[in-house]
Amino acid sequence: MSVVSTRGPARTSDDRVRRTMDVTRSLLLRSGYKRTTMDEIARRADVGKGTIYLSWDTKDDLIRTLVTHEIVSVCEEIGRLVRLRPAASRVSEFCREIFTLVFKYPLFRALYTYDKETIGRVCDDPTLEFHPYRITGFSPFTEYLRMLSEHDLWNHRSDFSLDAVMSGFVKSHLHAEIVDPHPSLDTRATDLAHVIRSSMEPETWPAEPHADRTAAIFAQAAEKYRAKLIPTLPARNP
Repeated sequence: MSVVSTRGPARTSDDRVRRTMDVTRSLLLRSGYKRTTMDEIARRADVGKGTIYLSWDTKDDLIRTLVTHEIVSVCEEIGRLVRLRPAASRVSEFCREIFTLVFKYPLFRALYTYDKETIGRVCDDPTLEFHPYRITGFSPFTEYLRMLSEHDLWNHRSDFSLDAVMSGFVKSHLHAEIVDPHPSLDTRATDLAHVIRSSMEPETWPAEPHADRTAAIFAQAAEKYRAKLIPTLPARNP
């Protein structure tokens, strides 16, 4: 998650914003949406409730900011990964990485799994351009698949199958204690990649899997989501 600067004259204000965000995130993950109140956030962050309202009009605005930060982080990680490992732009490898990121970022996971117990009405926020359990409906992923389709590397008739396989693996790992507690996250990610590679990808994949364009799509998405943030937070000084 991006954080705010603690240097310079804005230190006190930035510290309060950061504490408010950190406390809210912790409360959501531990107590859930309904029990996370502005009063409790203010008490635990040691800030006045009025101070919180200077940055966010509602609890949902605050949660939306937290979720958006995690979306930005996901997009940034994908962009960096694909530049470092171009083979990751192949659909099967790409979905392997998305699967692991779903479990790295819990509020992003709550958005993906329509977990209203954790993030409440933010699940239904159209400005996030995200459809629950449909990774093909995630705005940058949609553009990525469109780019592959233009190069005959993806058939959109497989969109539903991809969503079904991805959501099935996510649900199975979320309920591992019921399904099978033994395979690790990495093992399940590898199995997911194998299923997609064997059933949805073309038999041959070009040596150049359009990695630069894929990385650019997600870098641009990170900037677009960052622009949605409320409030606009200063970057950390190096």
